[in-house]
Amino acid sequence: MNTKPSDFGGLCFLDIEEVSGTMLDRLVIVGANGAGKTWLAQHLGTALDASVIHKDALALMSGWRQRPRSEVQAALCRAVQEDRWILDGGPSILGGPVLACATLVIWLDVPDPLRAWRVFSRSVHYFGRVRPEHPTGNRDWPGPRQMRFLWRALTGGASFRRAIVGALADTDIPVLRLTKRAEIRVFLQQLALR
Repeated sequence: MNTKPSDFGGLCFLDIEEVSGTMLDRLVIVGANGAGKTWLAQHLGTALDASVIHKDALALMSGWRQRPRSEVQAALCRAVQEDRWILDGGPSILGGPVLACATLVIWLDVPDPLRAWRVFSRSVHYFGRVRPEHPTGNRDWPGPRQMRFLWRALTGGASFRRAIVGALADTDIPVLRLTKRAEIRVFLQQLALR
């Protein structure tokens, strides 16, 4: 496997052309707020006929309340026992049970201004409604929660990167890091040609 070295703690990343069919059975899509994880997971779920697991759907109760961490971890452990799946979420999904089963990690590391724009625009688009990947009772509205997400999108890129690199440092799971919208489109086009 030809991998390209990175400046991220010795991690090596695949080129898009190196992603093989066997790597597509159990995918983890990770990134910061607004990176496009859910969008990509939905597209890949359709293209690969695989179930899509949204970490937010496992972690959220009604009214944006978080489930206890132990319940979320138990739900993740159950979800990743299936043969084929796509899981999307932030760095917290990169724990032992998920990485023990995953065949490929796709790291969406797009620029912070793009992520901030996406967080803002999805809040406007879903104003007063529940996003499809969220459980009922979690309506988007312009409030403190969205402002925190927007602020994290603008300023938190480095901390998300450190968390992701730290979680992946001791694994040998292939990692595909996509940093531009054009790379994501090329990756989807490559899949369509298979």
